Amino acid sequence: MDERELVETRVRDVLRTKGTLQQNGDVLTATPTDTVYDCIDAMVDRGIGSIVITEDDEMVGIFTERDYMRDIALKGRSSPETEVQEVMTEDVVTAETEDQLRDCLDRMNDLQCRHLPVVDDEGNLADIISMRDCAKQVAESAESGATQLVNYVTGQYSTR
Repeated sequence: MDERELVETRVRDVLRTKGTLQQNGDVLTATPTDTVYDCIDAMVDRGIGSIVITEDDEMVGIFTERDYMRDIALKGRSSPETEVQEVMTEDVVTAETEDQLRDCLDRMNDLQCRHLPVVDDEGNLADIISMRDCAKQVAESAESGATQLVNYVTGQYSTR
């Protein structure tokens, strides 16, 4: 993927590749008073690394595997007894569908996080993208570009 393609790639492209562009991404959510154990159980059940914490349909935090390791496992806290609001990340950084992928990757890198909730035009939770989703998008775009180059070099590429 060259510089121009990465700049032109948007969150909507990642959601399209992910298969959730046309409908909400069915983001896993919990309430602030749910236990860390219940959140981890739901995350493991879905095979994902984060859960968005909502209250009255409003995003109030995010809880990730990293939060678990840092604030539960390393501090010897009890997952079944700790409410997720005690250990969630409260300042949730989000993305919008028209955000550039490069900006989202920079944001994740700066924040040392791997998940960005995606909000719609009204600021409502619509989906979530992960570093893995972004890497998949970059890899698929690079593969497509390589295929086009091979086709061009071998004369199988239409120049019209």
